[in-house]
Amino acid sequence: MSLESAQAFVARLREDAQFRWSLGECRDQWERRRFIVLQGYRFSPAELVCATSPAGRASPERAAVIDRVRRQHGEGAYAFM
Repeated sequence: MSLESAQAFVARLREDAQFRWSLGECRDQWERRRFIVLQGYRFSPAELVCATSPAGRASPERAAVIDRVRRQHGEGAYAFM
């Protein structure tokens, strides 16, 4: 998994309407995850959070902290970061 993959995914979502449309047609989170992996992207939820950070605070270290907090406190715990 990598932050670079998450950033490439976000960039493609912004630029490629057909890709965005195809992702939107997935029925559930499992189908979306499968679609993303089949398209060649591999990233953790924390890396995706960092890749979409409006403050531009994307780094592998930040992703590691978010992953650790999520494991300790649950899925919604990193929403504040």
